[in-house]
Amino acid sequence: DVVVPEQMEALETLNTAQLELGDREDDYAYQLALSIGSDIYIEFSGIEEKAGYGTNKYAASVRAYETTTSRLLGTETGYSQARKGELMLCVEEAMNDAVDQVLSKITSYWKKDLSQGIQYKLVFNMASDFDEDQIEEIQFVLIDMIENMTNKSKENILTSQTLDYNIWCDPTEYNKSSKVYRRLKKSFKSEDTEGTLRKINVNRKMILLKVDYE
Repeated sequence: DVVVPEQMEALETLNTAQLELGDREDDYAYQLALSIGSDIYIEFSGIEEKAGYGTNKYAASVRAYETTTSRLLGTETGYSQARKGELMLCVEEAMNDAVDQVLSKITSYWKKDLSQGIQYKLVFNMASDFDEDQIEEIQFVLIDMIENMTNKSKENILTSQTLDYNIWCDPTEYNKSSKVYRRLKKSFKSEDTEGTLRKINVNRKMILLKVDYE
């Protein structure tokens, strides 16, 4: 599905207005989820160049990212033929060339990635009420949980407050981010720690969680 940013902004404004009419508090996590709104984010740029004999050509660069994980899926540059005038035709030709190549790379990336499992971005935030030993104990538990439920994992950041992972899960068990959260919640509850696992936001492939002091 193609998402138009202007339409998503209009929808967000409408939802906010409905909440205000209903005398409800703003749900900022929900608004943030709406602002993401797509699985892939595409950037493009272009430049017109002189090609000799009074003609010009156009070069368009296209970059595609996975929205929730920020992973670069593909980048390509497309070119048009040299022409006199007809700038918009040159722009269209160059963009079509670049987009076709990028879409091919996205397809290849997904096929390769799915062989490892579905990828999710997983971030835990630790409450400041824990002491250093408690934080380490909880983080060890979380790391073991991640290892036990994933096909593959990549540790990005580990600090006293944040645990940041990319994980790849079996698509037959975890085809939704809510199922990943449910498994983590259930597993953490069975562990003997002084923390409680709660969600901040679960949106497509991004899962933001927090560990509160009991």
